[in-house]
Amino acid sequence: MRGAIAVLNVRAWIEHFRQRFGAFAVLSGTGFLLDFATYTTLAQLHVRLFAANLAGAAVGMGTVFVGSQLAVFRDSRASLPVATGLYAMWSMVAVLFASVLIDAVGGLLHTSAMASLLVAGLALLPVQVPVNLAISTSAKIVVTPLTILLNFCAMTLINGHRTLPQPVPNGKDQDPDLCADVQLRKADRPGRQPM
Repeated sequence: MRGAIAVLNVRAWIEHFRQRFGAFAVLSGTGFLLDFATYTTLAQLHVRLFAANLAGAAVGMGTVFVGSQLAVFRDSRASLPVATGLYAMWSMVAVLFASVLIDAVGGLLHTSAMASLLVAGLALLPVQVPVNLAISTSAKIVVTPLTILLNFCAMTLINGHRTLPQPVPNGKDQDPDLCADVQLRKADRPGRQPM
């Protein structure tokens, strides 16, 4: 029976994760647009990609933090000042990591055979796109999915959410919002009483 409860808890957790990550992804998309606009503007002004990403990320991550604290992690177990401090520390590490990675990817694109392919592809477009813009944009797009996933994991940890629901000895889950549907499904089974 405990195995069945564990499977149901994992299913409920997956559904909860999907909903929370979906909301976070929408907010991250907004943050990405602001980040990308700042980044692209600075890259077009020939600011080094590392510095352009630092500035863009500060705008984007700030937006994502405020939005997710209000919408996604409103049931946070961490106080707002603690969450803000931890997120600021995480942001410094994450933005530095992403900036180094974007700079490296941009350098690789600029000096490799990929640059030739990029230039050939740009020639097919009906509008003229500067190579510098195409390289900086490509580097940012390659790195962004990884940064969104890492940011979600960090926000989940900062806000005190467990990775998996934790059952208590009587078999009921401690976190009712994670497994309310599991309790309902157990009650609906013929011939069985909910625990």
